[in-house]
Amino acid sequence: MSLLEGKIGLVSGSTRGIGKAIARGMLAEGAAVWITGRDPGRLDQVTGELEREFPGQVRSFRGDLTGTPAVRDLVGQVVSRDGRLDIAVANLGSGRSQPGWDVPDPLWEECLGLNFLASVKLAREALRVMIPGGSGNIVFIASIAGVETIAAPVPYAASKAALLAYMKNTASLVARHGIRMNAVSPGNIFFEGGTWDRKLREDRTAVERYIGEQVPLGRFGTPEEIARVVCFLASDASAFITGANVIIDGGQTRGP
Repeated sequence: MSLLEGKIGLVSGSTRGIGKAIARGMLAEGAAVWITGRDPGRLDQVTGELEREFPGQVRSFRGDLTGTPAVRDLVGQVVSRDGRLDIAVANLGSGRSQPGWDVPDPLWEECLGLNFLASVKLAREALRVMIPGGSGNIVFIASIAGVETIAAPVPYAASKAALLAYMKNTASLVARHGIRMNAVSPGNIFFEGGTWDRKLREDRTAVERYIGEQVPLGRFGTPEEIARVVCFLASDASAFITGANVIIDGGQTRGP
């Protein structure tokens, strides 16, 4: 049997990159998956692509999931159509922010809202429907920037560190309800149209030198490598794992 056979899941930010790979991975493991995004054209394109590959397993929702009303609407639609929610993957955020320490308040608030609070809102609404059912899995996509010092904007690093602290503490509160919460912290992940794709076009030599010096495995990771771990954490194969953060970075982080 597939890892997620018969499960109902949602993946925020799932029309490109890591989110899309996670959604495809969950579909391949037998789950019915809600694809989400803000761009209607892109959402329709990806939904159609995945529906052709996995007929009858794909649903879609368009909305800005940084806001509580949209998150409530999404979770409500999931329960209305499928009767429950088994898996929620919080894949929300952006590494773009102002470098340095002297960052204006509005940029701090924007970064914390996108990289931390948006995931908290999704988890909170998911928990409200998972707890009465006595089971569920929530997986957060964090970052190695939240684990140790790397060349990332301070507001982004702080927001991802806050997300990991939220996950760890909340996992202990909801475990008695049959809910598991974990996180995955990717390192440098390449996909077409992503940040590293842009940086390679701008200065391939500098990027290749950085990867060669900082990543022991000497390469970028792929979205599919992240997706495989997320599927494992969301499945019964990881039934004794909660409150964990899995780092997937080719050995880049130096801490324990």
